[in-house]
Amino acid sequence: MFKKFWLDTIWSFIFIIAVALLVTTVTQFKLFDIFDPFGDALKDMETTDIVFGQGLRPDQVAEENIVLVNIGDLPRRGIADLVNAINSHNPKVIGMDMIFPYPKEDTLGDLYLANALSQVENLVMYSKLLNVDDDDTFDSLEVSDQSLFGYGETAFTNFITGAADQDDPKVCRSFAPSEQVGDEIELAFSVKLASYFAPEKTEKFLARDNDIEFINYKGNIFDLSADAASRAPITYFALDWYQVLDGEFVPELIEDKIIIFCYMGSQLGDRKALDDKYFTPLNFRYAGKSHADMFGGVIHANCVSMILSEEYIDEMGTGISYIWALILLYMNIILFVYIYKVMPKWYDGLTKVIQLIEAFALFTLVIVVFNQMNYKLDMTAAIVAVLIAGDALEIYFGVVKNLFTKEGRRDLTRIKKL
Repeated sequence: MFKKFWLDTIWSFIFIIAVALLVTTVTQFKLFDIFDPFGDALKDMETTDIVFGQGLRPDQVAEENIVLVNIGDLPRRGIADLVNAINSHNPKVIGMDMIFPYPKEDTLGDLYLANALSQVENLVMYSKLLNVDDDDTFDSLEVSDQSLFGYGETAFTNFITGAADQDDPKVCRSFAPSEQVGDEIELAFSVKLASYFAPEKTEKFLARDNDIEFINYKGNIFDLSADAASRAPITYFALDWYQVLDGEFVPELIEDKIIIFCYMGSQLGDRKALDDKYFTPLNFRYAGKSHADMFGGVIHANCVSMILSEEYIDEMGTGISYIWALILLYMNIILFVYIYKVMPKWYDGLTKVIQLIEAFALFTLVIVVFNQMNYKLDMTAAIVAVLIAGDALEIYFGVVKNLFTKEGRRDLTRIKKL
C-alpha cells in the first residue's frame, strides 16, 4: 500500500508535467486568444506594479541632484536661450533628450543653438539605437546633425517597452544600461549622465553586468491635472520654459546638478501631450490603463536616481522559478493523493480551499518581498502549478489510471440502464 501511494505520486507528477508542456505548446500558437476577452486588459500588468501603483512604499525623499527643464514647443533659438540661461549657473552636466536631425530654414536659430551647446562643459546628446541584428547588436545610431550640433557625447535614449507597434501601450519597466553598436559600446542616456556626477557609483552599476535593469521608480514631477494617472510622490523638480527665460529660479537649484532638457508638454501640466510619454508601474490603473503617466525625461531621471542611490532591483532567474514550481507541485500532489485516498468525500472542497490559500500566499509573498527587498520573485509558474494540481490529479485517477486497468476499461464500455 505504501509503495503504491508513492508510485501514484510519481506517475501523477509525470502526467501533470506532460499536460502542462502540451498546453504551453498549444497556447504558443494563440489558438485560444478568441476566448480571452480579459487578456488585452491584463497583458501589461505585473504583480509588482501593485507596490508602485497603489503607494505601498513609503514616500521617497525628493531628488535634489536632478532638475528637469521643459522645452515646450520652443524653436531652436528658444532652446538655445534655455541652455544659455541654465549653463550660466554651472550645472554638473546637461543632457539633451531631443534630436536636431537636420538644419532648419532658420539658419540663425541653428547657429545660435550650436553656439549655446558648444559652451556646455559636460554635455550629453540624444542618440537612438537602430536596426538590431541577429546577435543583438545594433548597426547604427540616429543622432543630431553633426555639422551643427556635434558637441559633447551621445547616449541612447531607447527604453524597453514591449510595444510591438505604435498602437500598443508603451509600458516601461526596464532599460538596457549599454548596447553594442557596431564595434563600439554606447551607454544609456541615464548611465552617461550619472557617470559625470558619480563615476564610482556608475562603474559599480555597470559591473552588475546585467543586459537589462528594472527601474526602481522613485517618483514623478508635479501633475497639475485633477485626473492624473499617477499617485506617485512628487520627487523631481521641473522648470517650465517660461520660468527659465524669466529667471524664476535660484542659481543654487542648478549649480553642480544634473540637468535634463526634455519635452513635457507645451507647458507643465499639459494633459493633451502624448509625445514621448509612457505607462509606468506608478500608474495606479495597473490593469487596463487609460492614460500614460510619465514623460521620457522623467523616466531617465528615475534611472539616474537608482544609480545614485544604489537601490537596484534584482530578479529571480527563470531556472529557479521552475524549480520552485516543481517542488510545490510535487508537495501538493503528495498532499492531494493522501486526501484522495483517505478522505475521498472531502477531496473536491478541501483541495480547492488549499489551492486558493496557497495561491494567495504566493501572490502576497511576491508583493512583500519586492516591497521590502527590491527583489522580484517570479512565482507565476508556482501559482499555476498550485492551481492545476487538484483537477489534474482528479483526471489522472479518474481517466488515465482507469485506462490501464481491466475493470476501468470495462466500466467505460459498459452501458447501464438508468
